[in-house]
Amino acid sequence: MSARLDGALAVVTAGTAGIGRAIVLRLAAEGADVIATGTSEERAAALRAEGGGAVRTLVGDGSTLEHLAELTRAVGEDGRAVDVLVLNAGRDVEATPIVDTTPEMFDHVSDLNFRGTFLTARSIVPAMADGGRIVLVSSIAGHNGGPGHSVYNATKAAVRSLARTLTAELADRRIRANAVSPGPIATAGFDRFTGGSAAIEQAVAAQIPVGRIGRPEEVASAVLFLATAESSFIAGAELVVDGGMTQA
Repeated sequence: MSARLDGALAVVTAGTAGIGRAIVLRLAAEGADVIATGTSEERAAALRAEGGGAVRTLVGDGSTLEHLAELTRAVGEDGRAVDVLVLNAGRDVEATPIVDTTPEMFDHVSDLNFRGTFLTARSIVPAMADGGRIVLVSSIAGHNGGPGHSVYNATKAAVRSLARTLTAELADRRIRANAVSPGPIATAGFDRFTGGSAAIEQAVAAQIPVGRIGRPEEVASAVLFLATAESSFIAGAELVVDGGMTQA
């Protein structure tokens, strides 16, 4: 039985750690060749070692036009059309009320989360195969508007909205765009959020009907579904992976 992405070319932003790393390894396991971006050469090297020859990496700041130009060149040098584009890059600052959020803090978050995501789509979509799939990694933060993270929340809502617009604009090429919105997931980012406190983690888990924090591999499974023909009649939609937290 052949893998679901045999011979496909995938691009995954922020793919060397956390959720992105799990996505890269899952796509590669299903037969895709993956170009993954990241910010750490050490993590990139470890990912290449685990992914074998199926994984190539590009290290840089995903919010800059220089990095985007390098990614576009790498895709062009491959010589194949991109079948799957996963836009996963995102970051936040320490919890800060709106009135204390500086323009620099605003730019730091929005330049990667939305501007970088938008410009990456703008650059890579022309290199995509007709019938390709785009998966944007949003967050339930785009729904719940939690205090102290106003810019992150708003940019993740914008990322979810972008899935709708891309689907509408690319309908003539049969390119489907969908969003995946994770809840609390066991990553380094979640550890920073809790400060390593087991009590805080337990308090968060208590709000989730499934009763625990999610795993990066569970988000990767959702992304894989949207990246294959199994989701062929799903477009412009959002798949929430939060253990029921937003429904509780």
